[in-house]
Amino acid sequence: MSIHKAFHLEMEDAFNLTQTQIVALFNSIKAKFDYYEVINDTPTRESFPKVVERIETLLKRKSIFPDGNALTVSYQGTNFELETLFDLVGWIFSVTGETAKDATAANYYYPLVILYCQWCRTLCANVKKEPQMVQITWFTQGSTKRVCIGSNLDQPKAARKEVARTKRFDRLLKDKLAEEDERLKSYVGDGGQFIGHCAETFPVLFIKSLGNKVTLADTRGVAVKPFEALMAANKFVIPDKKVRKDLLQDPCNNCKVVLPRLGNINLDNFSILNL
Repeated sequence: MSIHKAFHLEMEDAFNLTQTQIVALFNSIKAKFDYYEVINDTPTRESFPKVVERIETLLKRKSIFPDGNALTVSYQGTNFELETLFDLVGWIFSVTGETAKDATAANYYYPLVILYCQWCRTLCANVKKEPQMVQITWFTQGSTKRVCIGSNLDQPKAARKEVARTKRFDRLLKDKLAEEDERLKSYVGDGGQFIGHCAETFPVLFIKSLGNKVTLADTRGVAVKPFEALMAANKFVIPDKKVRKDLLQDPCNNCKVVLPRLGNINLDNFSILNL
């Protein structure tokens, strides 16, 4: 089976890029929006140089989080506050590249999220700092296929992580995807993570911002454990159902509450067994 390219590169070639080569590619995209098929929206394209600059700054500081404020970026005309290196890279994946009409989980979406896992690892240059969970959601906007990719907030010190999670929660609350009494409530049990922590957060928010332009009933997604998935012998191949639970993750109970608030979402479309 042939796998579609990403960023005009064969997936295997893209996977093996060095940190310097990935940043050079981001700068190339910044200079050639049409060639790399960045979403043709002025605020989105105007955000691209700022995103690349912030990524370069974080890499120089060898940090996942900024010293100061989150970066305000546009996703198709709606502003969001992105904190982490992984949020920024996920945004680039979400706004760059035309998804082929015949794209499937096997020939594009799963290999693409594996590529994201690898680039996060390469850019942070520290396995201990890479995301513990990432998530890709794919959907149709009008007649156009799109993806959104995000990561969770596992690695920073507790106080810094909670600042970022609170900002995510506040946005979910504003967009009616969370309720005020859920601010410090976990549906995953005592001691579990709070809403806003999960890798699904920005994909959900980006889709929400598009309103009725998205065919929600057909929207699908999967969460991936990067450390385990990148160890697979055939990393771009969807894992056999017998071992999927070791590499992939069904939506947690928090996500099972948040996702349906988008509207006509079918949670079965996010099950690892239905990938």
